[in-house]
Amino acid sequence: MTEAVIKSFHDDFYKWFKIFLKDKGLLCTRCGFKGGRKLGSRHRIDLNTGDWEDAPYSSNKPPRWLYHLAFAADGDVVATPVADGAKNIGQANTAQGDTAGLVVKVLPLVRVAEKQFRREDGFEAHVLFVFHGAIPQGSSSQTFRFDPSTGAMSYMEEALPYIACALIGLRDRGDAVEVPIEGDGAPTTRSLTYGAAIDALSASIQVMPKVAPEAGPVPVFDLTDKDELERLTKTVADGWAAAGPLPSPVPARALAEEDSDDEDDGAAAIVIPDPLEVPENTELLGIEAGVYRQINAALKSGKQHIMLYGPPGTGKTTLARWIASSLTGGGTRWTLITGSADWSSQDIIGGYQPVGDGRVAFVPGVLLRGFDRPLIIDELNRCDIDKVIGPLFTVLSGQQTTLPYRLDIKDTNSLQYVILPESKPSAQEHEFAPGPAWRLITTINSIDKASLYQMSYALTRRFGWVYVSAPRDTAGFIAAFLRREDPTWVGPAQGAPCPLGQFWEAVNKVRVIGPAPIIDAIRAARELVPEGEFFALPDPNLREALLDAVDMVLLPMLDGIAVTDAERLAGAAVDSFQLNTTEQARIRERMDAVAV
Repeated sequence: MTEAVIKSFHDDFYKWFKIFLKDKGLLCTRCGFKGGRKLGSRHRIDLNTGDWEDAPYSSNKPPRWLYHLAFAADGDVVATPVADGAKNIGQANTAQGDTAGLVVKVLPLVRVAEKQFRREDGFEAHVLFVFHGAIPQGSSSQTFRFDPSTGAMSYMEEALPYIACALIGLRDRGDAVEVPIEGDGAPTTRSLTYGAAIDALSASIQVMPKVAPEAGPVPVFDLTDKDELERLTKTVADGWAAAGPLPSPVPARALAEEDSDDEDDGAAAIVIPDPLEVPENTELLGIEAGVYRQINAALKSGKQHIMLYGPPGTGKTTLARWIASSLTGGGTRWTLITGSADWSSQDIIGGYQPVGDGRVAFVPGVLLRGFDRPLIIDELNRCDIDKVIGPLFTVLSGQQTTLPYRLDIKDTNSLQYVILPESKPSAQEHEFAPGPAWRLITTINSIDKASLYQMSYALTRRFGWVYVSAPRDTAGFIAAFLRREDPTWVGPAQGAPCPLGQFWEAVNKVRVIGPAPIIDAIRAARELVPEGEFFALPDPNLREALLDAVDMVLLPMLDGIAVTDAERLAGAAVDSFQLNTTEQARIRERMDAVAV
């Protein structure tokens, strides 16, 4: 096999997709992933029939969706299902009632003779189905049936609509295998490329998402291409948005639990990647490469805990979630909480609480309840930092700490609870030991200097600090965002002005703000002027829309600026947006309103 060394972004997609669903209280399940290319001891393929050797067993809960590939007389590659009609293509754990995504592996079997097939494990592809909300609760190994001729899916004997689907390519389309073909004449050898195999599968597998007017070939996404990764995430997000409100309430669940894949029951252990490295999040625009470089340098130099700080709107929270997901093997087994001025150490560490029947006992806080996974504390500056996590100071220094709470509150000789700094599989009842994946990942908005520096120097040293700033190239960011929103956009003309980018630069000289408010401003302006051009001098309609967006989004971020800065920004708006006399008076009035 000829094989190019090319990066695949499929892991990046699954990390994004899991977080996308987690925000909605939902999970994705993947069938056949835990064993790698192994099918399991009882799952064997009969290469004479191109089907399962023990069909009653393997077809009931298949670890792969088997598909036939063959060379036609004209040399084209043709894909056909193993059998006509609906067939079980995978099984998943749906017992929790919160499954909204399914991924199955397609294994091609290449026909080399009349009754002989050849496995091509290296040519596997993934098929993704996205459901709009939780599908009905099933068992720990519930099967899904799919008919590739019609695109109809069924589950628990009922039709199961889906809102998006994709055939995901995992390797370079030019990768090839040489296939010996036996026929009536002398044996020949044909070259089968991965691209030809994927295209044949796409032509054979018809799909019909809920929002589509009719069935058509399953769309292909080549995840060796970063642009294709962005196109796939946009397809999923757009499909979800187009489907409208969820059909029923999402079931409540402790989302700290990871989704369990394929045939294994229970939650899988967190897998810490080796080497310990956080890859670039291609979906998070505006984060400079130096940020990832500093994060990885901190991790590899021994810093277990990460502090992301910088101006608001720069993507710190999304980045924190990406770090936690990357450091737990791409899953969603992490906890996120948002800082509050009302917090005490009891909320995070734990303390005595009533437990019923007039009894009082120690109840662990959110950190100790999830001591096996990362804890993200968003906007840590909202709380009294030393007061809240100060009891962890000794643990963060690598030593155990004893809490002022006992196993039995009535017994003065009862053991006190202890927090250990390292994992201990044989931890006793009074000991809390972190799992190997535990770490703190926190964010702080540096716009609030008083809050930023309330953390003691001793505690500060326990974190690796990484500054997350606004993009230096404001126009470049706006172009990248517009291109992601519309992949068909050809981009700005050479030397075209970017009025919003120019104004953003002026704002950052007064008070740095990140991309999030700018994205909100673009979307607001587009609602008002759908065809507005952001890389040209604005026409009257777009000027008004941009001023409305400034009022709605940017002015609240500038509250409290100095009068001289307000005057400077009003002038910048006049120059950037080419405002007329009436519009100039409006922007100056608005800027005066937020100045002190």
